[in-house]
Amino acid sequence: MKRFAMKEYGPAREVLTEIDAAPREMDETHVRVKIMAFGVNPYDVLLRQGKMSSFRTLKFPYVLGNDGAGIVTEVGSQVEHVALGDQVILHAVGGTYGEEIVVPGGKVAKKVATVSWAEAAGAVTPWLTAYNVVTHTLGDKIGGTILVQGASGAVGSLLVRLLKYQGKTVYATASKKNEELVRSLGVDEFAAYDQEDVGVRFEEQIDTVIDATKGSRTAESGLKAMKAGGNYVVLNDLPEDQSKAGNYQHYAPSKEYSDLEALEAFNQLYETADLHITIAQKYPFTLESVVEAHEALEGHPPAGKFIVEREESK
Repeated sequence: MKRFAMKEYGPAREVLTEIDAAPREMDETHVRVKIMAFGVNPYDVLLRQGKMSSFRTLKFPYVLGNDGAGIVTEVGSQVEHVALGDQVILHAVGGTYGEEIVVPGGKVAKKVATVSWAEAAGAVTPWLTAYNVVTHTLGDKIGGTILVQGASGAVGSLLVRLLKYQGKTVYATASKKNEELVRSLGVDEFAAYDQEDVGVRFEEQIDTVIDATKGSRTAESGLKAMKAGGNYVVLNDLPEDQSKAGNYQHYAPSKEYSDLEALEAFNQLYETADLHITIAQKYPFTLESVVEAHEALEGHPPAGKFIVEREESK
């Protein structure tokens, strides 16, 4: 079985390698899936660079990858919501960079027939984040007016779609070059953070600010925009200045959040909430593709997901 692994920490071209791995054993609670597409995420790049090594230890060779889509080839006896031959989306702790994976049944859900392999694989982590932030981190206290900082990214765009579906007033920021993309999501107000002072533009208007930017770089403007006593949620680092009254929260995945619940919600809302994913680049199923995707993510990539996709006949 072909898998793409990292043999140590370091530059993508030096440490990523192709290995031949034996199939993992199954038990009654797991599902075996033939991978048709997997996502390459910024988090994978950080792991490969060793920037997560202080709190996450990897055993080499390590196969990266959390997001995947494929075809069920084996089902444990205790798993009832998917069957042999089903097309599925899945969320794994690691290991989607390869031809197949074995995951717990609760990490797999049927794929909507109208969703492509690439879009299904690309949606997993961004959707889990967007869904859990809105549903679990914030819930009933979210308010009616929300500012999504970094709305052109995969998480940000899904946040906008979900919040608009729920009837919220959604303000959004992104770079000027991504204005057309963000406006197409249906936002009520748009501000280009690289051309104007977003904090002044939306000052004291926002019930909840969700910072979905890379590196939480919009804290100052977000704090100005938030109403006193509002919510400030970040995906990365909380602002150092928390003197303004508010509910400051850092979103992180939790074992209390059900992947199956979130993935099934994606299936239910895909059409009605228009949960389409922007694909920045699709690559063929090769080691060189994985290396190129990692290198692209280290630079200034375009908005959207980077996907490695297998040919249907292989």
